[in-house]
Amino acid sequence: MSGITRQSASSILTETEEFYTGGLEWYHGAVMVDSEVQVTLSDPDADDFDEVIEYHLSAQNIRDAYLKAKGKGYGLCCKDDIESEGFGYGCAQDFDIVIQTACYGELVFG
Repeated sequence: MSGITRQSASSILTETEEFYTGGLEWYHGAVMVDSEVQVTLSDPDADDFDEVIEYHLSAQNIRDAYLKAKGKGYGLCCKDDIESEGFGYGCAQDFDIVIQTACYGELVFG
């Protein structure tokens, strides 16, 4: 593998779709739709986690979110693995941070 910055788009999208999050309350799943992944997350402005919004992310959106999260100093504990092996080699915490950054532009939950 070649790390997230050189990882193929299809690999990033597949790893996003198949990632086991360990039961994040705000994350409702992901499914491949053409050349994107449709991620369903809780609406951050709602009173509970049951109201959701669907986001369509390209592999580049996920790469950009990773770099943004890293630049903001968010606690990416497996960044060395993500940068050397690929997005799917990060932990659930890193997935959480990257997906929230990709969809919300920042950390909203947790």
